[in-house]
Amino acid sequence: MIKFFRRIRQKLVSENKFSKYVFYAIGEIALVMIGILLALQVNDWNENKKNDTIIKNNTVLLIESLVADSIYIVNRKIAIQKDLAVVNDIKKRATMTNVKIDTLIKIAKDEYIGAVNGVFFNNQTAFNTILVSGEINLYDKELMQEIYNMYSLQDKTTLAWDNSFQRYVEALRDYRRKYTFNGPATIIPKGPLYDKIWGAIDEVDFIVKFNTMAGSKLLVYNQIGDNIDKVQNSINELLPKLRKIVAND
Repeated sequence: MIKFFRRIRQKLVSENKFSKYVFYAIGEIALVMIGILLALQVNDWNENKKNDTIIKNNTVLLIESLVADSIYIVNRKIAIQKDLAVVNDIKKRATMTNVKIDTLIKIAKDEYIGAVNGVFFNNQTAFNTILVSGEINLYDKELMQEIYNMYSLQDKTTLAWDNSFQRYVEALRDYRRKYTFNGPATIIPKGPLYDKIWGAIDEVDFIVKFNTMAGSKLLVYNQIGDNIDKVQNSINELLPKLRKIVAND
């Protein structure tokens, strides 16, 4: 093909047909430009196809992670609501007008559970991988921002939980320096020795420390509840958009 065009060009030059040569030259340039544009389009098509494959593969991983997070949230909320109901019941009984110290002591001795249900969003391997690789930038800007916001909200929730939990731990430690409750963290079961611990307590000090401890636990759940709901709502809004990407062939 190149030899063919070269022969034509040489013939026009030899015949001194300058105007036709110029016209031919312009046509040859146009053909070259068309060839370059076609090559670029094919290259862009191949690149877009490659990027589409990357996006779909990453989206599948994100969907799997978010579904797991959604299940985790449901289970956490069930556990939290169960423990929160116990704490709220304690609060209700402790604030009755005819409440006596013996009631609070019984609650502390036999009913109160020191453990607290944690919330940790650490299922972020897929997101961190596409973030570090830069492949997050292949997504539509609006969707990319939604993904960023969702995982940022997860981090915020985990941090809020950690801060609230640390305050509860401090109140729990302060309480347990002088008082106890039945559970796996004690070697003295219910019985004479256990009752003796409660036989000579400083009632005012006990009330203050128990109130601080139980109140801190209540605060943990109340503060973390809204954040968990926000994460769940964000996941519910994001999943259909991600599934649509995977569904498109």
